Amino acid sequence: MRLAAIDIGTNSTKMTVADAQGDGTLSVVAEDSEVTRLGEGVDAAKRLKDEAIGRTLQAVQRFAESARSQGAERVLAAGTSALRDAANGQDFIARARERARVEVEIITGDHEAELAYAAVRSDASLNLPPDALLLVFDIGGGSTELILGQGPDVRRHKSLDAGAVRLTERFLKSDPPPDDELAQASRFADDLLETFPAPDQAPRVVGIGGTAVNLASVARALPKPDPDAVHASTLTLADVSAVLGRFRSVPLAERRQIPGLEPARADIIIGGVLLLSRLLARFHTDQFTVSARGLRFGLLAEAAKSQ
Repeated sequence: MRLAAIDIGTNSTKMTVADAQGDGTLSVVAEDSEVTRLGEGVDAAKRLKDEAIGRTLQAVQRFAESARSQGAERVLAAGTSALRDAANGQDFIARARERARVEVEIITGDHEAELAYAAVRSDASLNLPPDALLLVFDIGGGSTELILGQGPDVRRHKSLDAGAVRLTERFLKSDPPPDDELAQASRFADDLLETFPAPDQAPRVVGIGGTAVNLASVARALPKPDPDAVHASTLTLADVSAVLGRFRSVPLAERRQIPGLEPARADIIIGGVLLLSRLLARFHTDQFTVSARGLRFGLLAEAAKSQ
């Protein structure tokens, strides 16, 4: 069965079209993504802005039409942090149903964690040992998902109320942010990360989402973000620190010109990479593996198995 899944995040909207087998095995047909910034201002106002709704609905409609033109029998869609937090989230869902003929499910933090872990754990290209202690993280725009598991089983997970957009809007208000703003943001991130108990041994760490992909693309000196090129690659804490230093040394206009970085992400990337560096410190590891597979792959596998 050919299926499509649309992930409507706080910062970006992504789509994957894939041929799915009954055991959840996926063969990717097409992918697309767009920075739509649905969660712009949600942290303060607890409402979606009209402009943000318009941008995101346009992307959802375009993705849904593209998926159907490529033979997708079903188009799945899930919303995460921004839609969970916004008082007018149901209005967005109604408009997506009318405009794009897509039924958007606002998934819980629990379900989001399960989908992200399943997407990583089932990816043979990552060469994860079957019984490895595994930490999966997804630094989104409005939240950061942490999932600790072993083998196929999730041990514990948590959705932290901080992401690249939220950290930027709260603390990183100068261009570029000075040391005191970065220190405030780091303390806030550390306090949140402390609420997730670290295991006795350092886990294998895998990062999904746009922050990890953009960071890896810059570290590898690619001309633009390339999920396929950086998938399954390993970055060290030294790599993260070097790229963070590069980002924070120049103003926004110059960050937008850095090869490997999506220009529309340049205003929030410092917050995302800062969170990532604090996360590695919290879990006593000096490296992580990048995965270009995220929540939407979990959605597709789940749908295939339910047929």
